[in-house]
Amino acid sequence: MKKLPNWESMFHSFIENNNLPFEWGKNDCCKFSNAIIKQITGENLIPKTLKWHDEESAMKAIKEFGGTLEKSIEKVCIDNGLEEIDKVYMTCGDLCIYKQVGKESELVGMCNGFGILTPQDQTINVEPNSSAIRVWRING
Repeated sequence: MKKLPNWESMFHSFIENNNLPFEWGKNDCCKFSNAIIKQITGENLIPKTLKWHDEESAMKAIKEFGGTLEKSIEKVCIDNGLEEIDKVYMTCGDLCIYKQVGKESELVGMCNGFGILTPQDQTINVEPNSSAIRVWRING
């Protein structure tokens, strides 16, 4: 998987034009991150065989695919040639597993260089980069 030549403008255009509310199976943290990755690479990170439509089916898909969200993300990153990097070096276009401030669950999001983006309620939420647990970079 490689970034397209004009990936940075495509990344920012996506964010500007896709401020949609959270919805399981359409605009949850995994689908949102995958949509950005598809925008900047032309390829899906999530295998086509993984499908869900609500929280229950999402948890089932995660459990069957990798056991946990973190292991599932690690698996698709390895399968697609993304390189894990130290979180202190994360920048725009990097995929992150993070712990949302004030909550215990882990989520996935995309770094925009200043924070970690993920859908929430009626908007895109920005979490601090310091909440990142693991980070992967698309080569090229």
